[in-house]
Amino acid sequence: MAVHLLSYLKEQFTPGVIDLLSRELSESPTNTLKAVNGSLPTLLGGLARRLDASGGASSIISLLAKGDYSDTPLDVSQVLDEHQQTVNTVTAGRGFLNEIFGTNLSQTTALISTYSGTKPQSVQTIMGLAGSVLMGVLGRQEQENGLTAHNLSTLLLGQATEFRTAMPAGLEDVGNLLGFNELKTPSGPQTEVQGTDNFSGTVINPNIPKSPEGDRRQENVRWLRWAMIVVAILVAALIIQKCSENQNSTDGVSTDSTARVESNAVEDTSAAAKRSVQEAHGQVSDSTAPGALGIRDSSRAPIKK
Repeated sequence: MAVHLLSYLKEQFTPGVIDLLSRELSESPTNTLKAVNGSLPTLLGGLARRLDASGGASSIISLLAKGDYSDTPLDVSQVLDEHQQTVNTVTAGRGFLNEIFGTNLSQTTALISTYSGTKPQSVQTIMGLAGSVLMGVLGRQEQENGLTAHNLSTLLLGQATEFRTAMPAGLEDVGNLLGFNELKTPSGPQTEVQGTDNFSGTVINPNIPKSPEGDRRQENVRWLRWAMIVVAILVAALIIQKCSENQNSTDGVSTDSTARVESNAVEDTSAAAKRSVQEAHGQVSDSTAPGALGIRDSSRAPIKK
């Protein structure tokens, strides 16, 4: 069976976490727990409804694909020791909540606040923490294991009925606002609804159904990584080869290491050298001067007898 999302999020909020969170929010533990119990099924139910809407699944996957989850906590307790960590985590999850609830986010927060007796800001913090953790789990699956829009819809809609029935009594207005009456798990065998055990059931790799599209994406990523490695090796080999060649320190020209290197700046202009050139080529003047080869100045050419 696929990862049990509601249980996974509820396990984040242990009694110790509720106490820490209550002090952070200046709320009573009892009211904080009520806000948590109302926020979690609302978050998951809202996500299921968003995925079921036209284009919703693709929009969520697109958002997940753009995220950086290197600092996203796997557990709420990891960010409650310092106030700034809590704030950063809530801020990171805000975009996810906006994508899920849209213009209904403020009203949803207000309804849960009234139900639980907590401040609206406290409810926003709780939903931001839960949303950030959930986004991190799903986002890592999208980037590392090829989670697709179809996979995500299958996972959430496979547990949709449970999200609806987990809503506490007194939060019917939230259900009506978000259309939770329409949250129903599709009929059919469980393996078809939630997929088979393709991923391990750990926090880092929750058990989420895959599809052929996801397999193709993973294969493309693996192929690209190998291609980049091969290119890097070839470039390194060319650099090493270039560095190993002998070079003339004056002109920067690669030469035979057994040959004597003579700078272009040195030129033998002695009288003996000029006579040698004259005997060999019939000229000692500038080779660029006009005239026949070996006789650049026809007026000074020797007369043959």
